[in-house]
Amino acid sequence: MDKRIAKTGAQREKRDRYLFIGGMLFIPVLHFIFFYIYVNFSSFLMAFQRPRYDGSGLYDWGFQNFSMFFKELFGAESELLICLKNTLIFFATDVFVKLPLSLLICYFIYKKICGSKIFRAVIYLPCIIMSTVFVTLYKYMIGTGGPLFALWEAIGKEPVYFFSSSEYALKMIVFYVIYSGLGGHFILLGGAMNAIDDAIIDAGKIDGVTPFRELTSLIVPSIWPTLSTMILMASIGVFTASGPLLLFTQGEFETNTISFWIYGLTTGITGYTDYEYASAVGLVFTVLGLPVVLTVKKLIGITEER
Repeated sequence: MDKRIAKTGAQREKRDRYLFIGGMLFIPVLHFIFFYIYVNFSSFLMAFQRPRYDGSGLYDWGFQNFSMFFKELFGAESELLICLKNTLIFFATDVFVKLPLSLLICYFIYKKICGSKIFRAVIYLPCIIMSTVFVTLYKYMIGTGGPLFALWEAIGKEPVYFFSSSEYALKMIVFYVIYSGLGGHFILLGGAMNAIDDAIIDAGKIDGVTPFRELTSLIVPSIWPTLSTMILMASIGVFTASGPLLLFTQGEFETNTISFWIYGLTTGITGYTDYEYASAVGLVFTVLGLPVVLTVKKLIGITEER
């Protein structure tokens, strides 16, 4: 009798666990089906369509768009290759520059070192000021008629037109992206650091850990759930990473990225539209980005287990 009751209790517990998991997954799965599959279903179909330019309004079905993509990607002086390179630059900047720099700055503020409050105010400025205004200020400071131009004239040198030069435009946008993105990272990492139990830090002080050891052995493991989530979210945008190109150069002077290139094809800012080709390119990079995300997720999972 006791075994039968125990078995019934185990079955009920198992059923309740599955019901709980199913209930938790129901809303996100429904969200994915409606807002991604349903909304983008026409985009999936358009990737395999090519319009007939004979006034009939009909389409030819096949892989013409994908063939065009690979020919253009590996062609001489490929614009798509430049877009891919710039996209990876923005992605690497986000993961390998902004994130570590944000971590160091957050640690600097978390320890309340002298000047940390001023540093905090400077970092928060891009979050407070509207992006359009902040971009305008940045362009004015280093652009025509700004303080930097006055400095060039004062020392008798020829001014550098940063946003009208293929040599400097992308670098100046990357610099802006680094500074303007620190505030968002700081909010997440700063909140995670402030939630660390003081006993952990005090134990480290008793053991005589150095600031570097405290950061790497105490702080990072304690905030790893937040940090790993940020890394995973950054990996999702591996082929969609971009800067505020519309406000700076509109993709000119070799600053274009894949996402802005697709935006140009769908809005006509480049002079023409090609929804079918844009859909095919987006689908290709979605497929290419999937193994990257799964690999990063796997690596993060291994690290968490350790």
